Amino acid sequence: MNFYAIRAIYLFEMNRTFRTMLQSIVSPVVSTSLYFVVFGSAIGSRIPEVGGVSYGAFIVPGLVRLSLLTQSISNASFGIY
Repeated sequence: MNFYAIRAIYLFEMNRTFRTMLQSIVSPVVSTSLYFVVFGSAIGSRIPEVGGVSYGAFIVPGLVRLSLLTQSISNASFGIY
């Protein structure tokens, strides 16, 4: 195993991560917030509570997971291209 190559790839990816920190953190937070505002206000007010759980409490974990999955795939596949 070539440790110099692994170290070079690691340093390149860490450098890229620190350069794009704003895009990696702010962009997902803004897009997730927009999803919540749009779907929460448009749909959430029309859906009654089911089993004591409101629509907002139901959709937030899914939106967080969607954001994490999208960013993890995006950041992991960046080195391929």
